[in-house]
Amino acid sequence: MMLGLPGFVLLAVSDLDSEIEYAIETSEVMTGCPTCGVLARLHDRRRSDVRDLPAAGRAVTLVWIKRIWRCMESDCVRQTWTETCEAIRPRASMTERARREACRRVGEDGDTVARVAAQYGCGWQAIMAAVIEYGTPLVDDPHRLAGVTQLGVDETAFLSANGRHSTIFATGVVDLSGPTARLLDVMLGRSGKALCDWVSERDPAWRERIKVAALDPFRGYATALSSSLPDATRVLDAFHVTRLGFAAVDDVRRRVQQDSLGHRGRRDDPLFKIRRLLRRRADRLTDRGWDRLLAALAAGDVDQQIALTWIAAQDLRTIYDRTSRYGAEQHLHRWLTHCAEHDIPELRRLARTIDTWRGELLAYFDTGGVSNACASHCASW
Repeated sequence: MMLGLPGFVLLAVSDLDSEIEYAIETSEVMTGCPTCGVLARLHDRRRSDVRDLPAAGRAVTLVWIKRIWRCMESDCVRQTWTETCEAIRPRASMTERARREACRRVGEDGDTVARVAAQYGCGWQAIMAAVIEYGTPLVDDPHRLAGVTQLGVDETAFLSANGRHSTIFATGVVDLSGPTARLLDVMLGRSGKALCDWVSERDPAWRERIKVAALDPFRGYATALSSSLPDATRVLDAFHVTRLGFAAVDDVRRRVQQDSLGHRGRRDDPLFKIRRLLRRRADRLTDRGWDRLLAALAAGDVDQQIALTWIAAQDLRTIYDRTSRYGAEQHLHRWLTHCAEHDIPELRRLARTIDTWRGELLAYFDTGGVSNACASHCASW
């Protein structure tokens, strides 16, 4: 046995720069003809290189010295043949255990196909073929949907826009019931119809077991969930709410930059220099970060529109620090009042959006803080 491969023995080990090479052969030294059963003799040997599981972070190549057998019966129609093994398919570029592990890493661990291919020292196509072959039966297994009581739904940019097509989105459905999120399915497109069709294909008993559905602020998903899962509590994901607040800060910064200087942000512009600082949590800013932030706002935010929007975005995020729905409702009321008191278009638009999703936002505190953030990660592998 060699590294868990039954029927193989190790002949030699070579250290080749960043890779390891193992020379192996089968332990079978005597065999019969597959056609007539007469004892065969060794005719020749042939080298076959296949990738195996990485060892100590280094790619591994198995150099299989294959035996070519010849039948001793002169009248046999089969003259010669090459030995085979279930662990390594004929003309394969990877061992079967390496292909299974590649599929597991992409599916369960969330590694990208490109990353696994780089660690294995093989091509993207080889890893993707293994993922499709070993992953398809898992996706088609109806038992994968058993025990689901909480769903997460989110869109993912599957392909970026280029000269031939616009950005292509995919909708991911994730099981949030357990301690670890589990990807259930991915559908092409970002529409309520795609989600509604997927849910409607499930049996009524399964749909009745869904008690909570987390989603991002997209009305298409909300409409689909309300029609296909009417008894489920819809929860607006905290990550997306926070992102809406900081997106409003970015919009105000760009408008103020354009109005005051007459051009888009440039490298030496004060507001452009703090564009990333404006998206950080206030409690995670260092003293140097605060100094940079306040100095840039003093230089470029003449009427304090950026500062007021930034305060609102930070205050919106801290809603999730409340421990009860009542506390969150009071906090949200004060936040909406703050937004209404200032004549900042982006801030008022943000307030209208949040107010529209008020019920789904507050449902976060009724469901123990169900989060949809892991749905984005699962759906993007």
